[in-house]
Amino acid sequence: MLSYANIMDMVYGIVIGFSYAAYLVSQRKNVGFDKFILLTFHISLSALLLLPFYPAYSGPVPAETLFWLLIEVIAVGFTVIPLFLNLYALKGLNSSTVGMLLNINPIIGFIIAALVFHEPISPLQMAAYSIIFISVVVFNAHYLLKRKQKHLPDRDNSDLAKEPG
Repeated sequence: MLSYANIMDMVYGIVIGFSYAAYLVSQRKNVGFDKFILLTFHISLSALLLLPFYPAYSGPVPAETLFWLLIEVIAVGFTVIPLFLNLYALKGLNSSTVGMLLNINPIIGFIIAALVFHEPISPLQMAAYSIIFISVVVFNAHYLLKRKQKHLPDRDNSDLAKEPG
């Protein structure tokens, strides 16, 4: 839905989705490596792969300290930490569940863009991100329902016999 107006956005989305899927599958098979070193290797490899595109897409280098501080917060908070936590999540969850939970990151970015930076939001964007959010909830509903059912007390016939009336 978001790429309806621009075909290149759809291509970028497909490439990003494929790279996340490949990342999750490859990490599922990696055991015995230090996760932080592995993540550092992956980020360095990504930077090297993107380096040839720098001349075509670069602009003037910002000089403001606030810009670089915000870039650091975004890079660490929305890239490094989620990917690092995903490496640990793969130990206990299915790859498909972890992949679905990765969709929370763009939802958070969308909410921050709207509420903090007051970006204009179209009805199409609202609908698309709502569908993403609903898909995350539906896909993980069995975990939510299982947890809710664990907290309900079990009642059997012996409990009913003890109650008066």
